[in-house]
Amino acid sequence: LMDADGGAQVSPFELCTKLMEAAVGRGAEVVIGTAEGIETMPEAAGGLDRVVGVHVDGQLLDADRVCVCMGPWAALAQDWLDTPVPMTGIKSTSVVFRTEEPVEPYALFCGEDDRFGTHLEVFPRNTGEVYLCGIGGSQYIDDRMLRSGALPPSQVAADPARVDAAVASFTTMSRRFGQRPDTVQACMRPCLPDALPIMGKVGHVRGAYISAGHNCWGILWAPVSGLAMSELI
Repeated sequence: LMDADGGAQVSPFELCTKLMEAAVGRGAEVVIGTAEGIETMPEAAGGLDRVVGVHVDGQLLDADRVCVCMGPWAALAQDWLDTPVPMTGIKSTSVVFRTEEPVEPYALFCGEDDRFGTHLEVFPRNTGEVYLCGIGGSQYIDDRMLRSGALPPSQVAADPARVDAAVASFTTMSRRFGQRPDTVQACMRPCLPDALPIMGKVGHVRGAYISAGHNCWGILWAPVSGLAMSELI
């Protein structure tokens, strides 16, 4: 992307899919479901609790080690493990345009567009897609709302007003694109008060770990974070 020094962008869906496929190829099992809690029990000695399983869709899956890697919803670990996780979810809209023709590999980082309240970031992909974020109007969701279940992942939807703003702003710079986008979507970025991720052991529960709060760098930092947590575990 853009330069001859190896600069590139990551396709989030492709990376996640390939990592899961590689894990399954090495013997892992992927379980799709809703995590509802972590089961612990007191140890016979030492005064600590220890992990014995995870509740998923009403069933207990046996486990002696659990790593909570749930983005903003890692805030639930505060209730599950009685440990503070002061997470904020930042809900932001993005859009994707598609074309059958090649797109030059140049990203754009635009200044503030006061007409539409945007500061577009434009990323072409080698799939013929052009991804736009920096649309503005992000919504901040505190840990109490995240823990309440009021906004589960399935309900993180794009803001139609911000989609319109992005299209209007992009139309002023592109004759090729700018009509209705092919995909409208939203993400929930996990952010802690110091803007740094929380990674490590939960000190009072043996076998419990957390890795979350990577803000907008979650996909990029995922491999090295996974490596660090696997070594710790």
